[in-house]
Amino acid sequence: MILTFAGKQIGQMDTNFFQHIKPLLNYWGLDWNENYHDIEPAMYDQCFVISGLEQRDLERVKEILKHTDVIIEENPSGMSTTASISVSFVADQPVPIIIQTENSKLLYITPAENTENAVQNMIHKSILCKRKANHYSFSFRWREKECIPEWISYLILQIGLSKTFSSLASLSIGEYQTGINHILRTINPMLADLQCVKETKKMKKPKIEPEFKVPDTFIAPQQLIPVRSRPAIVTRNKNLHNGPAISPFKSVQTPESTINPFKQKNSKTSTAINPFQPNTYTTRRSKE
Repeated sequence: MILTFAGKQIGQMDTNFFQHIKPLLNYWGLDWNENYHDIEPAMYDQCFVISGLEQRDLERVKEILKHTDVIIEENPSGMSTTASISVSFVADQPVPIIIQTENSKLLYITPAENTENAVQNMIHKSILCKRKANHYSFSFRWREKECIPEWISYLILQIGLSKTFSSLASLSIGEYQTGINHILRTINPMLADLQCVKETKKMKKPKIEPEFKVPDTFIAPQQLIPVRSRPAIVTRNKNLHNGPAISPFKSVQTPESTINPFKQKNSKTSTAINPFQPNTYTTRRSKE
């Protein structure tokens, strides 16, 4: 089938496969028009007023959700407002997100990493807010400030469209990724990049490798030192014992090489008087 968004062709996909992954559309702020067989914005009739957010972050929220046709303003206008949101930042907040609504208990949220997990948890990073109210107070932990535009976008999708969400338990990670690449990326590349599955294996390797390298550097010498030290000790011992014993003979041999006649006499006497040679060696060694 040919896929279109707002009347423009964005690609092609097997009809059965599209029907299988179609529940993803609502989580992305999109809807499927059965009459026109067209993907269309799902929040064209909703308006959110956000205060307390820096202009740069507010513009980023608008970019992430621009394909939904939702209206985001800083100040109330004449049109009806779906909800107003006040944003604050706390340095020592125990969790990244705290949501407060009138006459309700605080809602504590810890977003999950967009890693290989169940699609139901990945798509909005486990940020859930099904409460319906006219005003919301969002308190964010300061050190996660860079993530706040993305988190606010998911909260707006949750507040505005949670009634249309259906289970994603039947979708695999591969099917989810295919939907991102062949549908969402053409419609809104910014949101598609945020939704992409991150390869955690590459991120884990640097953490695992030092844990193995460190013991190796300590274990290897312990294994090698005994092996190298034993022959080294033996050779050194031989050199130490033989060195002093041979060094006198070396000094004797040097003059013997210069005086050739004595060499011949020594050779004769040595051949004639063999029994006395071991006695002289034994006496020298005994003295030592």
